[in-house]
Order: sequence, then structure tokens, then C-alpha cells
Amino acid sequence: MSSQPVCPCCHSPQATQRVAAIVTGGTRDVRLLTADLVPAAGVARTHLAQLLAPPRQPGGGWWIIIVLVGLLMLSLPASCMLTLLIVEFQGLTFEAALGTGHAERIFAAIAGVGMLIAIAITVGIVQLGERGRRTAHARWQRQVARWQQSWYCHRCHVAFVAGSTQAVAPEQFGRLFTGSSHGA
Repeated sequence: MSSQPVCPCCHSPQATQRVAAIVTGGTRDVRLLTADLVPAAGVARTHLAQLLAPPRQPGGGWWIIIVLVGLLMLSLPASCMLTLLIVEFQGLTFEAALGTGHAERIFAAIAGVGMLIAIAITVGIVQLGERGRRTAHARWQRQVARWQQSWYCHRCHVAFVAGSTQAVAPEQFGRLFTGSSHGA
């Protein structure tokens, strides 16, 4: 019995090859000088290696930092407006409240509360995001495990997962993992 799986289309193991071997063999590091004589580096892949590339790892959480900075930046003008409203509500002029230090104390209290609210909202978003990242990472690990079991038939020009009867064209390879088209 052959260690290579048989192609679901032609039922032959002779023309099958691991997808990981095709991607590795069709990928190379490239270093060159641009027209401006600036060194550049990258990765070059054959068309087939691009189509059969492994699923992409989920991205990081930079948006959390953006949310926190945005909330903190919005809390500053909001604190200023609330300070003005409170001072006017108390029947004082802003100059009088500023001269006695009353406006500064009000502003500090409002800004402190605003900062605590912004941090609490960010912590809540981070916790939700962490659950989402863990779920996405677990899904990606399952996809990579399935990718590692994938084969390509050079005779039929289809990709398949070992033991499966489903075979797809390389352009549809990502459907074996995500149910949608696959990017390189």
C-alpha cells in the first residue's frame, strides 16, 4: 500500500504530491536593487505555490490601542465642555471660577472620571477581542492542520485533503479550509 493518498479524480497515487512540498519548492527569498539603487527583499512564489499557500495567520490587536487613544482624545474636549457647563450652571463666570481654582478642580474631576470610563471601555473591548483572537487562532490552527494533510494531483490539476473525496481546482483551494476563496 502506498503512503501517498490516491487522487479522488483519477484514483492514482503516482501523480500526487504534498501541497506543503509544492509551496516550499515554489517559494524563494528575493533580494534586489530597485531602480533607485535601494536594496529590497521579498518572497517570490510560483503561481501554483501562491494558489496553494497555507491559510494566513490572524492579525494582531493594534485596533485596541487606537480605540484607547481615540477615547482618551475624545475625553479631553468633552471634559472641557462639561467643565464650562458646570461653571455656568453654578452661576459663575469662567474667569471667576478660573481665578479661584474652582474650574481646575472641576476639570480634573471630570477628566479623571472620563479617563476611568475610557479605560473601562477599553478593558471590556480587549476582553471581547481576546476571546475573538483565541477563537480565530484555534480556527487557523485547524486550517493549518488540514492544509498539512493536503495533496495536489499533477495529472488532474486538483488539490484535495488526504482521505477526502472532494477535489478542487487550485484557484478554489481555500474553500477546503474556509468555505471561501483563498488568498496567497
